[in-house]
Amino acid sequence: MPVSPAAVLSACQQVDAAVRCDQRYAHTSAFRVVVDGEVAYSARYRGPAVAEVFSVTKTVLATVAGVAARLGRLPPLDDAVDPHVRAACGVDLSTTPSAGQTWRQLLTMTRGSQVDGPYEIDEVTALPSGWVRRIAEAPRLEPPGRTFRYDNGAAHLLAAALTGALGEEVGAVAERELFRPLGIVGAQWTRDPDGIACGAGFLRLATDHLAALGQLWLDRGRWQVRQLADPAFLAAMVRPQSAGGPPEDCPYGFLTWVAADHFFAGGWAGQHVVVVPAARAVVVVTGDPRFRLGPPPTDELPPDWRPALELVRTHLLPVLRAG
Repeated sequence: MPVSPAAVLSACQQVDAAVRCDQRYAHTSAFRVVVDGEVAYSARYRGPAVAEVFSVTKTVLATVAGVAARLGRLPPLDDAVDPHVRAACGVDLSTTPSAGQTWRQLLTMTRGSQVDGPYEIDEVTALPSGWVRRIAEAPRLEPPGRTFRYDNGAAHLLAAALTGALGEEVGAVAERELFRPLGIVGAQWTRDPDGIACGAGFLRLATDHLAALGQLWLDRGRWQVRQLADPAFLAAMVRPQSAGGPPEDCPYGFLTWVAADHFFAGGWAGQHVVVVPAARAVVVVTGDPRFRLGPPPTDELPPDWRPALELVRTHLLPVLRAG
């Protein structure tokens, strides 16, 4: 049964009203809903049009891995990433606790390494260089492949490995093979001091860019008449690969959160791209925390801030499910 446009509009208006009236959601910067390829609702509230999407970057990075698979440049997922990281930045993983970690373990955040203390991402990004080496030196807490642990470092190691496998910087591949075909203009993907695209964050996109990426994920890597990413890889990307855990508390695919009837990319401060396949819907909400890298990092979020995803789950997802 098709989704009712009137019901979708009513639900979107409820989300919009709550964003405008409830101070807990006042940092929300944009809200956009696309159903069956058509914009059903769009609102902007604050902040720059092209903005940091924080950990949504990880799902875009996984998509670049899907592009690499289409190009025949992605190794088998159970191979170690060691030679590709060495080719990208000269870091020899064989001398670190990260030796032998695989593509699959990085994509699923199951590499079993320490993620806090000196290996926490804010500590790593404060370094003048050597981000990949610091991440690789994280002690191994348990055998790889066993347990999900939210791991920003895994995404950055993956970015390094992809650079080596592709023979080209990840942001350049994304621009040519992904962003330009999608009509994404003005994307900015920051590199670390050693030239590796930041895998855990620091990608800047606009709301309509995120909606286009969501449509690509919905259509398993196909955009109009072109197959931009390998469909089998993208199908696995949005399928649970582990039980997952915090911060979103739901199963995890390849750098993507997977709920019972939808999947989503999620980032700090309320960045979410939600895809509901049964309704052929893409929902984007973004937040403007007025973040400054520092060090130390600072933001202007109030203590009681809440992500607009809560409003989407309350008002809009039930309507999309009903369709």
